[in-house]
Amino acid sequence: MEGQGTPVILDYRNENGHGWSFYKNDGVLRMIGTTIEDDSKIIQKVQKFELRDDDVVIAAYAKCGTHWLWEIVSMLRAGNTEYNKKTKRVAMLGSGKFDELDELPSPRVLNSHLHFRHLPKSMMEKRIKTIFIMRNPKDVCVSYYFMLNGLQNNSFEFDGTRSEYLDLFLEGKIPGGAYADYVKDWLQVKQDHPDLPLLILFYENLKRDPVTNIKKVVDFIGLSVSDELIAEIIEACSFKKMRTADAALKEQAFNVSNFWKKGQQVVYRKGEIGDWKNWLTVAENERFDDVIQKTYDGTGIVFTYD
Repeated sequence: MEGQGTPVILDYRNENGHGWSFYKNDGVLRMIGTTIEDDSKIIQKVQKFELRDDDVVIAAYAKCGTHWLWEIVSMLRAGNTEYNKKTKRVAMLGSGKFDELDELPSPRVLNSHLHFRHLPKSMMEKRIKTIFIMRNPKDVCVSYYFMLNGLQNNSFEFDGTRSEYLDLFLEGKIPGGAYADYVKDWLQVKQDHPDLPLLILFYENLKRDPVTNIKKVVDFIGLSVSDELIAEIIEACSFKKMRTADAALKEQAFNVSNFWKKGQQVVYRKGEIGDWKNWLTVAENERFDDVIQKTYDGTGIVFTYD
């Protein structure tokens, strides 16, 4: 936890009371869901969590394709197209469900939205194979808004307008902190820790050329997978089929009717490239471009927006 004594509470709600309060944990903005103490304890437990030599970890900011990639990698490792009966939450570092993580059979495919510094120390010790996937920030922003706006009875929920949310997103005052900070943190990890096996993927590339990008994953993990199975996995992990499977087959970790507002379930909303064009005004897009230019300057990242 940052500093000594009681951490400073950062109230970033706007004048309409929409938004969240945060604290900083080792320089990372963390939303206060229950209490600072509870959140800090979860982070400490994650850092001490013992990974297995054959674990694979998927790291991603929210709404960057974590569910999708987790299902793909799980099928690749299982050697079939059977959907996992559980949602990715059961394999999520940071959810607080450590007993469930321990009970998962090997080889595990774990996932997390946490910054590298908050992940298990054993990642470096055991050189755990890690896949980092990123998505263009405009689609992340829009998709994240609809998810947060669709929640109810939840500390993450956001009842403000899209315009209010955009202000908070561009200022990095949202759950997960600034998206640019998260991306740059993982790029720094690759530079600072060359011994950590780290594969970087783009959501848009995986969607447009799934065969090539899944083969990258196969080679990275060290699997022997037929072209036929890859084609079957691509079909099984299409957006439409995954959304159907989530509703019909998955054992949800919570009461869906209490978690989402009536008529909304936006884990799988559209999954498209360029949906931001349907929601951002010309002025908002220009403002977004200005922020992107400033925050990603020098990273070498070229995002795909349509």
